[in-house]
Amino acid sequence: MQAYHFISPLLAPNQAWAAFDWQTFPATTVDLATLASAADLCPPLAKQLPLWVSCRSEWLIRPEFREFIKKLGRDQVILAFPAGTSEIKAQDSACQQLRKDGIHVALAIEDSSVLKHLTVTSFDHLLFNVDHARNAVPLIDLINAHQYGYQLVASGVATHEQFDWAVAKRFSLLSSEFIATVDARAPIDADTTRLKLLKLLSLVVQDADTREIEEIFRQEPKLSYNLLRLVNSVAVGPKTPITGFNQAITVLGRRQLQRWLQLLIYANQFGQAGQPNPLLQLAAARGKMMETLASDLGPIPGIDDIGEAAFMTGIFSLLDTLLHLPMSDVLAALPLAAPIAEALGKHTGQLGTLLGAITDKGSDTREQATDALARLNIDPALHLTAQISAYTWASRITLE
Repeated sequence: MQAYHFISPLLAPNQAWAAFDWQTFPATTVDLATLASAADLCPPLAKQLPLWVSCRSEWLIRPEFREFIKKLGRDQVILAFPAGTSEIKAQDSACQQLRKDGIHVALAIEDSSVLKHLTVTSFDHLLFNVDHARNAVPLIDLINAHQYGYQLVASGVATHEQFDWAVAKRFSLLSSEFIATVDARAPIDADTTRLKLLKLLSLVVQDADTREIEEIFRQEPKLSYNLLRLVNSVAVGPKTPITGFNQAITVLGRRQLQRWLQLLIYANQFGQAGQPNPLLQLAAARGKMMETLASDLGPIPGIDDIGEAAFMTGIFSLLDTLLHLPMSDVLAALPLAAPIAEALGKHTGQLGTLLGAITDKGSDTREQATDALARLNIDPALHLTAQISAYTWASRITLE
């Protein structure tokens, strides 16, 4: 089985992207040479945010491990080692040397008793599965670890409630699986808000006349404001500031404008301004990733531009989370082409299989994702390149 690399964002306590988690499946087939080869593609992503890299303890004593670190940039990498690394003297000493050189080093904690013997001279990050930390680690141990200077990192954060618990316990990096799920505790938007968003979506899907779309923005000035902020964030740069809706259409062109409108629906235009929006960035990353990977798919009946259809599939894949509605209800309100609707509603067809493969819900789904990518004949290098490109682009999108 070929090894595929999977990248996902790690979050800060305010839900802003703070690092990228780089995992490889199957983990048993990974060697340092495989990662070193893949690392040649990663610097653009590492320049945006640090990379969390899962490593094997035995690599610590191999001279080429230093070359691997150099490829990624020693200031932009967090090397994560499995539980037990600290208990082998040679490996613990090697970790100490890495820390002396200013490199961040993490240790997975499976038994909290090991905390009594650790020092920050060997490790500065401690990785806990959130369920284990909550149910099997004494709270005083977490408090002491934080006070001693360790950065606490939570994996397996599958619910909004788990995220809030970990933040309250001073975890500084957290996995992001929960972002694609509905927070059952949050108030549901008023029906009028949903109707406005669905109307805008319908116009975008139908590639409606610009005047019809503009009329929506005239009725909702805050929508216009958020569109301009979104476009200015990464689309054209500071040399061409966008000051009006008509100018946005002229500068971007119709196709690019349609893409920004697809993103705009996630822009929390009815919530608090200036807050990090991981759902917007995740939707953007999915769209970009799908578009790149679609180049390896065969023709799809009823779809003229497979790249555009793939982008829309990725962007719209989180509408059920955004609108707090079943995807079947969302699709009933939108005039989508059958292959896109089937991909979103049933994960069937080429687009549906690809969507399932890039929808990372954590380690439990990576075997299915790897099988799906192999069935679609998507090369591991293209898969990694698509993720790097997508997350690099999406990490620059902000409404702050």
